[in-house]
Amino acid sequence: MLGLAVGFGAVAAGCSSDGSGASADVRITGCVRDPDNHRAVVTGEVNNGSSKRSNYVIQVDVKANDSKIESGLASLFKVDSGAGKTFSIHPVGADVPSDTKLTCTVAHVGRIAAE
Repeated sequence: MLGLAVGFGAVAAGCSSDGSGASADVRITGCVRDPDNHRAVVTGEVNNGSSKRSNYVIQVDVKANDSKIESGLASLFKVDSGAGKTFSIHPVGADVPSDTKLTCTVAHVGRIAAE
């Protein structure tokens, strides 16, 4: 699935991205350390503010104690205009010690009209 997300991201980035409102559709709702596998887990939601059903690719950066440690991708397909969907990202990266402060930010959003 990661390969699909990366490939779609290249297409979506050329159609609509951060500067044209797509990033305003995305909100991070959680940025925590998974106690079982010691990695970051990022949750969020997309609310499609465009006038068309859309596909999204979302890149999130994760920082630990103010240093970027990893990035992750989420793909959401066929989000109706005005509708919302949730996402969860489990970036592959270094183990996160239990007392580490995590900060997650939306790095890029690609949005393209769905067929």
